[in-house]
Amino acid sequence: MKRVLIIGNSGSGKSWLSSRLSSLLQIKEVNLDSVVWEPGGYNQKRSQESIDFELDKISTQSSWVVEGVFGALAEQLVPIADTLIFLDIEWVVCEQSLLLRGSESSKQLDSELAEKNFQELLKWASEYGLRTSKSSHQYHSHLFAEFTGNKIYLSTRDEVNDFVCSLKKNVECLEKPAH
Repeated sequence: MKRVLIIGNSGSGKSWLSSRLSSLLQIKEVNLDSVVWEPGGYNQKRSQESIDFELDKISTQSSWVVEGVFGALAEQLVPIADTLIFLDIEWVVCEQSLLLRGSESSKQLDSELAEKNFQELLKWASEYGLRTSKSSHQYHSHLFAEFTGNKIYLSTRDEVNDFVCSLKKNVECLEKPAH
């Protein structure tokens, strides 16, 4: 697992899992939100040129964990990823996670706009199973089905936790000196 791509709906736990894998595997973590959005909030998209530049930069690196809902960006990394993880978590769990996380308005420049954007995110995320864009369940399922590398499908929080725990055990086993 040197180039790990994590896809799924907003609130599915992609960032949480990415952080854990990055730490365990000692590799760089990239959130596709940081590639798409200008700093200071989720209301100003970067230019396509900037997005393409960042994706090109990522694709030349030997190891990473990249996570995001943006299927059009993920598909550009699929050919060089060695592992694809699909967090196919049911909407009620994703919604609960998003509500617990909140608008993150304190991290953004305009708290009123952040709250408005958060409400739009909740609506958009709730339509994950209905959309037909590349940021949809349908397209993520397609990416997963077509992927020829190591595929990991996780559909519950328990499965995600078990996966992280099993990986921790394997990493710890590798780190122990041979007797």
